[in-house]
Amino acid sequence: MEDDPQSARRTERESDRQVLADACEIEGVFPSGMVVTIEGERSIDAIYPGDILLTLGHIGYSPVQRVTEVTFDVSQRPAATPILLRAGALDLRSPLRDTILAPQTLLGIDDRLVPVEALVNGRSIAPAPEAGRIRYLRIEMLVHEMVIIDGVRVATQPCGAALCRPLLESGPMLDAIRARIAARIGRPEAPATGDAAALGRLPIPRIS
Repeated sequence: MEDDPQSARRTERESDRQVLADACEIEGVFPSGMVVTIEGERSIDAIYPGDILLTLGHIGYSPVQRVTEVTFDVSQRPAATPILLRAGALDLRSPLRDTILAPQTLLGIDDRLVPVEALVNGRSIAPAPEAGRIRYLRIEMLVHEMVIIDGVRVATQPCGAALCRPLLESGPMLDAIRARIAARIGRPEAPATGDAAALGRLPIPRIS
């Protein structure tokens, strides 16, 4: 049987991926996230160095420098518990679908970078209870950027580079953003919300 050139190319590219276990920073996106490339949306799990992504930090397109897989044992490190953003939690088209992120992942909102854990309200944005090892993916580019994942502006890994937008972790501006997100709950186009038990039934990818 002839070798599959696409399979060989995929294996070669996967060897470029760095894998870390229990890293210090709890940042990243679940493999189910869909990122906007120059050719349209693609699963972040199918992104490798050299792929061209739409960027909004410095508006344009830029190649991926590195993709890092980070694994955490949530039963041993509860701080790594993933955060679920319900579809439409941020605005009408953001996220486009339910999206799962690591808690310290930075989102681009109102020309600032906000950790997703700072937006948790227990309803449209809430922890997704899970046990066992989970996997997040991180994208690194030549300079710090924002890429679009599931309709959300998600910051790439800074890796020593200056942030593309100011960091916002507290204060009146963050309070206003949280109030605006909370005000969306219950609107006809707003996300469905549920209790912790319902969130726990989400299909969270695990590492066996």
